[in-house]
Amino acid sequence: MNTSFFQKFVEQIPPFTKKYVERQGEFAVKLSELLESTGMTQRELAEKLGKKESYVSRMLAGWSNPTLKTIVEFEVALGKDIVDFNLDVKKVQSEKTSRTESSWKFIVQKDGMPESYFPYNEVTELEAA
Repeated sequence: MNTSFFQKFVEQIPPFTKKYVERQGEFAVKLSELLESTGMTQRELAEKLGKKESYVSRMLAGWSNPTLKTIVEFEVALGKDIVDFNLDVKKVQSEKTSRTESSWKFIVQKDGMPESYFPYNEVTELEAA
């Protein structure tokens, strides 16, 4: 079977570019869904952000490259998360901590770099991994 010119062209697009365009589109779709679910108009969102309506329109169309700061601004204005990093948080139990109490414990990897934060009773106590 012969491959069309278009198929050959698409096959030459680097994986990074494909993923980037996919994520940019997903951001625009998610933003649009959240805007609709809140009942807010583009103009109202723009006013909340202190931006022009055309700025919001470009984001909704997927024509802009939002920074993390921009994403967070939209999340705060909408009162909902746009990006979910799906982080797994593990609970650490201590003899001093009941199952209903929680605060934070700092876990350190062998190389001394922080690994994660977990619910715990004492903030200052360190546990070597």
